[in-house]
Amino acid sequence: LDQRANQLAHKLREQGVGPDVLVGLAVERSLEMVVGVLGILKAGGAYVPLDPEYPQDRLAYMIEDSGIKLLLTQAHLELPVTASVERVILESGAAWLEGYSTAAPVNLATPDNLAYVIYTSG
Repeated sequence: LDQRANQLAHKLREQGVGPDVLVGLAVERSLEMVVGVLGILKAGGAYVPLDPEYPQDRLAYMIEDSGIKLLLTQAHLELPVTASVERVILESGAAWLEGYSTAAPVNLATPDNLAYVIYTSG
């Protein structure tokens, strides 16, 4: 788990994720969800949890309002993503992260940086 999260963090850093950068996370409850959360945090970013079971219009609003430019998701999920949001497909197994270091990335975040942004129904 830790090694895969580290590999994902290195991949996310390549894509510009760092302190206060919001990254959407729309996955079913699974190991990939945990790898996604940890990878985002290890990259220094902040995650925006998006429940794939929410209505499409609610997800579209959350994606647009949060201003995310990167969305971690699973291939089989249909999400209302515009062309301005890049999708990274979280695959099971570690092969898709081959070539990325398993070492922990240098921590760029401080206690003053965001860790997550949560939308509530209220």
